[in-house]
Amino acid sequence: MFSLFFKWMVTLTGLAWVALAVPLYSWGRPAITWGVLIGCLLSAICFIAGFYSVCRSFHLPMQKFMVVFMSGMLARLFFIGIVFFLMLWLTQLHVASFLVSLLGFYILYLILELYFVNNRLHNVKEGP
Repeated sequence: MFSLFFKWMVTLTGLAWVALAVPLYSWGRPAITWGVLIGCLLSAICFIAGFYSVCRSFHLPMQKFMVVFMSGMLARLFFIGIVFFLMLWLTQLHVASFLVSLLGFYILYLILELYFVNNRLHNVKEGP
């Protein structure tokens, strides 16, 4: 399941970068492009680690699974918040492009993760 999630994640990220290619090439300065790239990478790293932990906890009872799932989301948000402020404080990134790409890729990956978790839970409830 993790490998399928990863394939979808790479595909959606590629499609997003194809959609962003023309605006970034036409109007973007290198600082803007770096802000978008760092925002994408930060979201991707958090969701790869988070979904891996969710996949490892599917065998748990539903209440424990939900605790792992929700606490993982909270930990990711906390981590992203800390890294966001550190990046703004320690680097000269373009703030708007970094923030917009971070939120955009975060929402994209969150929708993908919820889709996979919902499908998995739906299949577990129906049985084999």
